[in-house]
Amino acid sequence: MASETSVRVCVRVRPLIPKERLEDEHLAVETFDSQIKVASQTFTFDHVFGLDSGQEDIWPCVTPLVDSVFEGYNATIFAYGQTGSGKTFTMGSGNSAFVSNPDERGIIPRVLQEMFARIAAKTADGRGYRTELKLRFLEIYGEEIRD
Repeated sequence: MASETSVRVCVRVRPLIPKERLEDEHLAVETFDSQIKVASQTFTFDHVFGLDSGQEDIWPCVTPLVDSVFEGYNATIFAYGQTGSGKTFTMGSGNSAFVSNPDERGIIPRVLQEMFARIAAKTADGRGYRTELKLRFLEIYGEEIRD
């Protein structure tokens, strides 16, 4: 794999939504390339995506996982955060999965497209490349797991 460690933590900070702006709420964080500052505390991550980051900006952090899958390893993408923090949007498992603008697609549709494109390329040469692809999507909400 491209990373020196088996776990990488990337954080995405979402901008205020219109309702929050109307209520005159303010962000309590500052973002840098790999750090988030909250009040006097600074937290370091493998990568931090700031307020202006788009779906396309997240993809380079995911690509090494797709590469590792094609090298025979397992991969997990885990989105964590409170309700409304943007997990479903970033993963692309809500309405954003079917957007017409490819730049707005989330992680799941991008991973699927990339994996099927790679499989198609490997099988096109006629050398009998065999692929078994298993995916599992889970959502934990409260104490309930949805598959």
